[in-house]
Amino acid sequence: MPKYKPLNYKDVIKILKNLGFSQDISGSTSHQTWVLKRKDKFYAVTLSFHGYNKEFKRGTLSSIIRQSGFTRDQFYRALKKRVIQS
Repeated sequence: MPKYKPLNYKDVIKILKNLGFSQDISGSTSHQTWVLKRKDKFYAVTLSFHGYNKEFKRGTLSSIIRQSGFTRDQFYRALKKRVIQS
């Protein structure tokens, strides 16, 4: 099993954008919701903001990946390139 590097807030935002997520605008809060419709299913990822360079804990990052509906490999691959949605 490959070792995955820890990700910070900026990395996760870049990945979500590359996967086709868009930010759901809501009131002022320390949490952001990113949404995606794929294959007639909606995915929502909730992120807590505690600083741009602060790394997410392993369990939090696993939850973000699970909420995205992508595999861990697909999620990390999106850090480098934009994924085309079908």
